[in-house]
Amino acid sequence: MRKRATTSTYPTMAAAVLAMAVAVGPATAQTASPAAGSVAGVVVDAATGSPLSDAVVTLAPMPGGLMVVSGRGMYTAGRSSDTGPDGGYLFADVTPGRYRLRIERLGYRAATMEVEVRRPVEARVSVGLDLEPVALEPVLVEQESLPAFVRVTGEASEPEAARRVFERERQSVFLVGDARALTYADVIESVTLGETDVFRALQRFPGVATRDDYTAELWTRGAPWSQTRVTFDGLPLFNPVHAVGVFSGITPDILGAVFHHPGYRSVTSGEGAAGVVDLRSRPGGGDGGVRGSVDVSMASAKVALDQRLGDGASWIVSARRSYLGVLAGGLDWLELEQADLPYEFHDVAGRFDMRLGERSALEVSGLWEDDRLSGDIEGILEGTTANWGNAAARVTLHSPLGRLAARYTLGVSRYRSHIQESGDSLSPSRPVPWSEPAADNRVVHVRLATELEPRTDAGRPPSWTAGYEVVIQEAFYDGPEPRYHPVRPDTSERVLREDRLWNFGAWFEKRFEMGRLSVQPGIRVEYGSGIADIEEIVLSRPTTPGPVSGLRVAPRVAARLTVTPDLSLSAAFSRSWQYLQAIALAGPSAHPAFHASQFWLLAGDRAPAIRADIVTVGAEQWLGDGWLASLNGWARRSTGLALPDPRPGPLEGRALFVVGSNDARGVEAAARRVSGRMTASFSYSYGESDIDAAGLTYAAQTDRRHRVDATGAVRVGGGLRVGAAYTAMSGSPYTRVMARLRSSDCELFGFGCSQSAASIEQPNSRRTQDYRSLDAIAMLTRPLGGIEATVYVQIRNVLGRDNAVTYSGSNYETVYADRNPRSVDELIWYDRFEAGLPRLPLVGARITF
Repeated sequence: MRKRATTSTYPTMAAAVLAMAVAVGPATAQTASPAAGSVAGVVVDAATGSPLSDAVVTLAPMPGGLMVVSGRGMYTAGRSSDTGPDGGYLFADVTPGRYRLRIERLGYRAATMEVEVRRPVEARVSVGLDLEPVALEPVLVEQESLPAFVRVTGEASEPEAARRVFERERQSVFLVGDARALTYADVIESVTLGETDVFRALQRFPGVATRDDYTAELWTRGAPWSQTRVTFDGLPLFNPVHAVGVFSGITPDILGAVFHHPGYRSVTSGEGAAGVVDLRSRPGGGDGGVRGSVDVSMASAKVALDQRLGDGASWIVSARRSYLGVLAGGLDWLELEQADLPYEFHDVAGRFDMRLGERSALEVSGLWEDDRLSGDIEGILEGTTANWGNAAARVTLHSPLGRLAARYTLGVSRYRSHIQESGDSLSPSRPVPWSEPAADNRVVHVRLATELEPRTDAGRPPSWTAGYEVVIQEAFYDGPEPRYHPVRPDTSERVLREDRLWNFGAWFEKRFEMGRLSVQPGIRVEYGSGIADIEEIVLSRPTTPGPVSGLRVAPRVAARLTVTPDLSLSAAFSRSWQYLQAIALAGPSAHPAFHASQFWLLAGDRAPAIRADIVTVGAEQWLGDGWLASLNGWARRSTGLALPDPRPGPLEGRALFVVGSNDARGVEAAARRVSGRMTASFSYSYGESDIDAAGLTYAAQTDRRHRVDATGAVRVGGGLRVGAAYTAMSGSPYTRVMARLRSSDCELFGFGCSQSAASIEQPNSRRTQDYRSLDAIAMLTRPLGGIEATVYVQIRNVLGRDNAVTYSGSNYETVYADRNPRSVDELIWYDRFEAGLPRLPLVGARITF
């Protein structure tokens, strides 16, 4: 039996998917002023000659002058920078002239001197400071979240220096070396898909993979997207993406911190079998006036406004709306059949802060995102009206409790997908309706929590933390059978499932400092609804649950040894429980791989919970010239996974899911240059992810054995910044689904059409081709009066590879011997793979005021 693979090229699919994907991002960049000279040097202890880090170096023009702010093309009365571990500092792009240089550090006498910059000479000024001990009065400062993101205007004149400082802060707060954090510059300088996208920026980190060009979803260390829990201000979001996965559902302008924990995380985090993406909103800022930004791309427009009010109050709001129908109508050069897309998405996020006395404060934040389909996409989805998306809101009261800082939070998060059929618009020429059956799919999460910790200085982690929470969850589904494979199951079979779960969780975590060794043990205890321990559940017939336990214990411990100020070693173990898991795809869909929602299974007496045990070891080393290198090894075992029945044979009459386990392991090496005119990163990840279910052991569909990422960006001058990103991934496994189409009209994917007795081969016994992509970006930022304007050009897939890595089903042709229809010689199977993005230019603009 011969086999042949083909890449499908369908104009209608391009209309539905590519039009959703072709977007241009409002990106911002720190604009460099016209290249001139520079001022650099080293600050040392005058007595010992040892370099002094964290000294504040200020460069200001002589009285009466102004200087250009590097990175924004704006004017200021001075620039400042902190010295690094080697005592070095650098002011680049300094226009010729006479300046005053002042160096200050706690415990030393300040030094001031005059410096003259002559183009293009670099002024080297090294200074030795004399010791001057200072007795300080104790000052109590409330701890605040790490400022991972900074607003572009008015808060950071040197984004690269800010990244270096923030990486040092990350190391002081998180003991493990694989905890990752994003700065605003990381997001706006990433080559995404036009839109500034937090999730696509995270895809550049080691250990993170994804399916293809068209999705912002994260595969964390060989685990599917649903096992990476995304939280917004502590509330979980369920599949928070727009356009069937193409864009993230959250704009970066609302965020104050973004952390990714692919392994160990604090006991304050509950669910997330493979990892946690911790998104934290930011308060409004500024000097009392309204600040804002406006972004326009080919897919959407968005606006963000914020303001600091009197008496410690502030607000911020961001909103986005798509216009993909306009986009599709303008893509005549793609020769798309579908010129009008009846689809749009929206999202709104905001936060309000208010001081309630000296030490009390109130925070209110929320998020609403909505995708809506209200018409026909010919040959893709007809006779269907649908909307889906997330909504979340929380209220947090900060209040002192004796010598402690207390946070009281009440929050609600909800996801819903609603589909209605409207048979009036079905095309009469179609032998089979291309419609989605009516369905209602929702998840609700309610959280009441209290957290306690000692009040500490700003920027310093607390010595301990404790708290408790009460969580109530509900999952409801009423619709057709969900699908695991790129064929539509018989829609005459419907599933009705409703589950509820309550859970009480309490935790305690303490940090011990023993010289160079830091240890942070913690424990999380959860008690609530019983969780079934059963091997197989068939929805269509009654089953008897196995042992049920209402108590779950999740111990965690992390340790770090600081060998030198620049070298640290770490190790950690953590256990977590995940009660809600997405087990299959649910509509509406434009294609087997592009779906709007998922079938969510809530643990209870009919379903298991995922228990994940993760071990990590690692090392981080600061190298010269702002380089940070890391090496991490990890292993994860997850049990209680709800999986499709993997046994070969017909797909009809199968259980909704079987219970299995996942064993994954790997190593990640990375190096990143975080300071200087040029930034760069390189990472290599190797990982294996295996599934054990129904007596079979096979590779997980999310198993990407090898992945290489390399990025680079440089400030050329004149406000121009250029960069490139290269990604290479080995193929991912897939299960061949064999189905003979009953109608030639169903040539498109073999999806949405009646099919004869579909069956599957051995699970994930084949792999897609490797993925390769080289992308480029250029940003130009210039001041225009009192505002700042940025134009953005991106080229995706510079090499023009087809990157056909998304499997969409198989079909076969029959070859007859001697032209005798009763004598079958052989079958030729065609595996279909959907091509990735073509070589694609993207443009966009942003205004900040």
